[in-house]
Amino acid sequence: MKEIVCVRLENEMDLILAHKRAMRLAELSGLSLITQTSIATAISEIARCAIEYGKNAELRLDIDLTPQKRFLKAVISDSIDFTPRCKDALHYAERLVSSVQVQSTPKGTMITLKHKLNASTPLTEATLTSFADYFKLEPPLSPYDELRRKNLLLQQLAEKLMEKEKDFRLLTDSLPLMMFSSNSRGQITYSNKWVLDFLGVAPKEINGIGWKAFIHPDEFVNFSRNLNDGIAKQIPATGQYRLKEKSTGNYLWHIVSLFPIKNEKSEITLWIGFLVDINAQRTIGQTLRDNDILKGVQEKLFENEGELREKIVELNRSNYELEQFAHLASHDLQEPLRKMFFYSDSLLRKYSIHLDEPGRKLIRSMRMAAGRMKDLIRDLLSYSQLQQQKILFEEVDMNEMFQKVFEELELVIQEKNAVIQKENFPSIHGNQIRLHQLFVNLVGNALKYSKPETPPVIMITSTVSSKTITINVRDNGIGFDEKYKEQIFDLFERLHTKDQFPGTGIGLSVCKKIAELHHGQISATSELGSYSEFEVILPLEQNIEP
Repeated sequence: MKEIVCVRLENEMDLILAHKRAMRLAELSGLSLITQTSIATAISEIARCAIEYGKNAELRLDIDLTPQKRFLKAVISDSIDFTPRCKDALHYAERLVSSVQVQSTPKGTMITLKHKLNASTPLTEATLTSFADYFKLEPPLSPYDELRRKNLLLQQLAEKLMEKEKDFRLLTDSLPLMMFSSNSRGQITYSNKWVLDFLGVAPKEINGIGWKAFIHPDEFVNFSRNLNDGIAKQIPATGQYRLKEKSTGNYLWHIVSLFPIKNEKSEITLWIGFLVDINAQRTIGQTLRDNDILKGVQEKLFENEGELREKIVELNRSNYELEQFAHLASHDLQEPLRKMFFYSDSLLRKYSIHLDEPGRKLIRSMRMAAGRMKDLIRDLLSYSQLQQQKILFEEVDMNEMFQKVFEELELVIQEKNAVIQKENFPSIHGNQIRLHQLFVNLVGNALKYSKPETPPVIMITSTVSSKTITINVRDNGIGFDEKYKEQIFDLFERLHTKDQFPGTGIGLSVCKKIAELHHGQISATSELGSYSEFEVILPLEQNIEP
């Protein structure tokens, strides 16, 4: 079976094309004029219903050369079922052709009309190929037919261009190199995933905030001058500058190169940019010269490949050790603690009368130390689970999530007479359990580090953009020195002694990890003795899983 011709069914002009092409194929197949008219009429009746009641109907004409029975075949398909409204047309078509079959498919509805061909008519695969070529090369039946053909060619060209674009993106994303393109106005029109991973922003956001946010302040003037000079003179621009890495906040040395791409008329159509990491070479005092750039990049790529293998081995070993630790923390380490609690309870209960007050105090101190150890093991286990488990995203009602946070902290809120002010939030795409854990830590910290003489007032506000939501948790507590605003998110980092405020120093590390797993970020500002404010930026939608 070979498709001979295809007609999109959208309007009355398409109906005319369908009728004429059905007539012509029937004629080429050796059928009589009466039979030609019957087949074309049957096809037109169904096609008319498809145009009137369907959504995106299509007619395919072909010939089935099955040895036993040979048919001229017409298939009218649509993504919706329009047959209930064309029963009369179906009955009429059944009287004109050999068979009419209605079939439901996963893609919609398909109506197949068949008419037997004369066994004596010489038809071969080569003949059918010539029929298909005939319809491709035949002159347009009308200006509309010509316009429709050109439109189909444009659609095919657009599909090919989209395929080429996908291939190009796959290629650029597979190269361990940051690449981007820009127009003549310097606006970024494309960047591969390496740019997004390093800078942490999409092309549209780069255009919005500009390169100044990513280039080291000491080099931005030279960068801007070099870039503008290259664009003005329409020549390549190359320089070495420090770029800010989003994940670490560190500035790393890169070769920034911008090359013009010209068409056959020597007109610049776009600019291609490359960002090549040379931080290791700069650190050890090796500066690449312009003539050695490609060689240096190649050597660096080989070095990175070897380092990557080593890091993969180290990462696998670390993951194994982490799994062993999680098992130890959840089983072996907790068993001695349970025994310590049990024996200390037994000592106090059975032998309390034989102990003096210093002895009882010693046992209570032992229980407190064991309790801190238990909290530490619990928090470490929670942190290690974040490192290992694959996080799943779903629609999260943030208002409902915060209500559960307040319910969990209800006793502390009542004990401290805390006032909590919260706005209404939109739903976001995230992990319900981990978001609950993040904000329990932040609100719990605001309650914990409150001033003894002042009831806590906690304000939870939000700002929503087209892609992200920024949630701020602000309190009126004791605050901290802002020079520690990065340090507080490190594992085991504490700004106060255990006697002042209990805790393990892991809570904010967990908050940071949860934010990163949601492809977001967390930061803090504070004034000692006045307030602390934590800002959490999260995407409204999650397109990938970490």
